[in-house]
Amino acid sequence: MTATNIPRRQAIPVLYTRGTHYDVGFDMGRTFASLIKSFLQLSIPLNNDYLPLYNTEKGKNAYNETLETVKNSFPQYIRELEGVAEGAQVEFHKVNNNLGKCIN
Repeated sequence: MTATNIPRRQAIPVLYTRGTHYDVGFDMGRTFASLIKSFLQLSIPLNNDYLPLYNTEKGKNAYNETLETVKNSFPQYIRELEGVAEGAQVEFHKVNNNLGKCIN
């Protein structure tokens, strides 16, 4: 089997953790790193749309401006996402750019 044809299991993983927003995110990232990396690798919107735009000066500026606004309004969510990215050992902007697709 390859990463593209592994069927998703009908199971809900459980993780018991506590701590700061960052700590909880880090534990989630570390625990589910392989799932996160696989999802990011296979994400068509992330790889075909978001990352090419992010890699332009205009796109990176728009991203950074939006990130600062979100940090001011919801700093705890950004800290949690920073923890997820570091725990999973993936780049923060990839996790952050793809968050909407993970939730939907």
